[in-house]
Amino acid sequence: MLAAGVDVKIVSDTLGHSDTRITRDIYQSVLPHVGKSAAEATAKLVPLRRKAEAEDAARKAEKARKKAQRAKKAEATGKKRAKRKKPGK
Repeated sequence: MLAAGVDVKIVSDTLGHSDTRITRDIYQSVLPHVGKSAAEATAKLVPLRRKAEAEDAARKAEKARKKAQRAKKAEATGKKRAKRKKPGK
């Protein structure tokens, strides 16, 4: 049942075990692919997060690069950019 993806609580109740730990200790150790499947499912989530973080870092780097270019251009022309005042300050 575990190999078929049935929840361990249901398997434990079906087998009459008093605790799901008993079921996990006995049966999951003889079904290594159950643990492997869980690990693979979790691992699929990790690259998505890393990709999102990498894209965010790339956007921030591009924004900083453009800001530096504008500052360099303003310096070359002898102009200073006026800072905007935030409302309420």
